[in-house]
Amino acid sequence: MQVYKPNKNNNGFAFSFSMGDDKRTGEPVLYISAIAQHSWDEKKRIGSFMENKDKPEKNLNLKFNEFECGAIVSCLKNRYEYNTFHKFEDNKTTIKFSPWDKVSKIKKFNPSTKNYDDTSQTVPAFGISITKNSNNTFKLPLEPGEAECLRLLIENIISRIHDFRLAKNSFSPASRESDEDCPI
Repeated sequence: MQVYKPNKNNNGFAFSFSMGDDKRTGEPVLYISAIAQHSWDEKKRIGSFMENKDKPEKNLNLKFNEFECGAIVSCLKNRYEYNTFHKFEDNKTTIKFSPWDKVSKIKKFNPSTKNYDDTSQTVPAFGISITKNSNNTFKLPLEPGEAECLRLLIENIISRIHDFRLAKNSFSPASRESDEDCPI
């Protein structure tokens, strides 16, 4: 899942959420990558990110274990703030998922006037803020649909972790000599 949020102020970010394999265990894991916006083309109204791909201070890569994935799913479902901390080599990273209520403008049909009236509604949005080494902050506002897709992706990763472990640890009853050999 990729989410691009460039803006004309040139302070947007692109995030990628994906499933990969842990190099050590082979288990599925969640990877989050982010890159800072490099420029904005006013004429085309698009942002560019590629120029920052080789600048370590402008991008990050994180790996999340199953319990962190579970915590993210829980905070997305139940709308509470979740914070965690990662340290790898010299990099210290704080990660925060925060719910917020976004006021969204909509048009509603008014049957008496047969026109559409402007109104607003509050929708459940989410924000991700990741700070690397206390000075590089990567932010991503998530619309309700984006937050729901992220939740479903992470739930799928958790399910695949469990499937991987079950397949790795499965054995047939015929291969056991007796129930006494079972550690449980």
